[in-house]
Amino acid sequence: MHDEIELKLALSPDDQRRLRRHPLVRSLARGRARTRTLVSTYFDTPERDLLRQGMALRVRQIGRTRVQTLKAAAGEGGDSAGGAAKHYLEFECEIQGETPDLALIEDETLQSRFAADGIAERLAPVFTTSFKRAAIPMRFADSELELALDQGEITAGDSEAPICEAELELVSGRPTRLYELALALSERIAFRLERRTKAARGYALSEPVVPKAVKASEIALAPGMSARMAFEIAARACLTQIRANEPVVLAGEDLEGVHQLRVGVRRLRALIAAFKGILLPDAVAFLREELSWLQKSLGAAREWDVFIDETLVPLTARLGGPAGGDGSAGVAGLAELEAAARASRARAYEAAGAALLDPRYARLILRLDLWLEDGGWLLEAAPGELPPCEAAIAGFASAILDRRDKRLRKLSRRHEVLSEAEMHGVRLLAKKKRYCLETLGSLYSTKAVRGALASLKSIQDSLGRFNDAVVGRLLLAELERSLGPKAFAPLAEAAIAVRGWQAATMEQDIQSFRRMWAEYEAGRRFWRK
Repeated sequence: MHDEIELKLALSPDDQRRLRRHPLVRSLARGRARTRTLVSTYFDTPERDLLRQGMALRVRQIGRTRVQTLKAAAGEGGDSAGGAAKHYLEFECEIQGETPDLALIEDETLQSRFAADGIAERLAPVFTTSFKRAAIPMRFADSELELALDQGEITAGDSEAPICEAELELVSGRPTRLYELALALSERIAFRLERRTKAARGYALSEPVVPKAVKASEIALAPGMSARMAFEIAARACLTQIRANEPVVLAGEDLEGVHQLRVGVRRLRALIAAFKGILLPDAVAFLREELSWLQKSLGAAREWDVFIDETLVPLTARLGGPAGGDGSAGVAGLAELEAAARASRARAYEAAGAALLDPRYARLILRLDLWLEDGGWLLEAAPGELPPCEAAIAGFASAILDRRDKRLRKLSRRHEVLSEAEMHGVRLLAKKKRYCLETLGSLYSTKAVRGALASLKSIQDSLGRFNDAVVGRLLLAELERSLGPKAFAPLAEAAIAVRGWQAATMEQDIQSFRRMWAEYEAGRRFWRK
């Protein structure tokens, strides 16, 4: 058994060739590339017991030798974690035949699990991988690495998928060197950070499934933790949510994926703003700019989703066609307006997917991973003082929640005279307070936290609908500009109906907000204890 820590890069064949000739790769190489053809068959039970337990079992043919390998995710760094680098436990040995022999795996826990589930007797081939690998040994600073360039295909039944990737694997030394090298290479080589192993891609090819949106996970903190530890736990949770929704956005079939990826970005932005007192100003400035770019790149897709699903669809069901669903006269052009909106949404989804494939996004994720590994974004202590990040999280959290609460109350108390833009500001403050409370809530009474979160969510929902109506007006104007006056003319009646619907909705939402705000304002500031 040995640990395997690797960083996988997906790239085009041309970029793979450029990577091999990259001056930095040549300068770090410690020997010539070793080229081999590797053919592997992956095994599992019909019920996919190994897959469900986060394992992958293969028999690889290398020349006349056959090697059995079992990979299992190692804790937080495994295949489900948000970080770009993956950490596995790998059990490897030579075998004589073409089928696995689980008895050769020297691990009592795994053996008892295999025996309990009767896995060994039910193994069967699932898919194969066949690729040519050029492995280049490298030394980078104080660490030994290997750069493996793989090109070939995955085959599952009648289905095939290409393999063209590069793997940076840590042989010995510091995992941070993987990120540093990848960042340096990204300046001249376009690549995407590949979350999935070849095994994960093979399983997906054998049994295609539509990826589903992933919501934020709960964060558990302890009062004795340092602010640094709490920040890193929360930041990793945000990064996990962001990266878990990448395939959902790229597939474009589960519309919730864009929303949940944006939620991950917003949560991370709120976290950085809350903890900026322990972070380097340059790091904060970089993350603000890059996370703002990412959020805006996904924003149009989400706005069209909401406009279509929460305004046009129900309005068309009510008033579309020759007669409305309630017997009222129908509104001409609603179906055509919805079709034009769906076309705009498709373009927005293409832009969202392009942002995730942009090298800028890969560099952002690599930088986040590197900082989480080495603490490179933390303020250092003044001579003779404790670093700010080592302060206990309990007092730090109370100060954060107090600041968020004061800002929200200061603006919201003037809600009777606020403009639409200012009401949007109230919504954002409520959302930031909610994200901070979700992050830090495990430090306080569960009952008190749940009550405050429910109140904040109600405020956020009512003002969210209000803001959606404001954005809807802007989207209608955008449609009119893009289609032109002549093409938009048949849709004018429908646009008037949409604006009327939204105006009525906005008034209802303002009244709802006033009730929710009174409830929140009467709540206890429990974190001050």
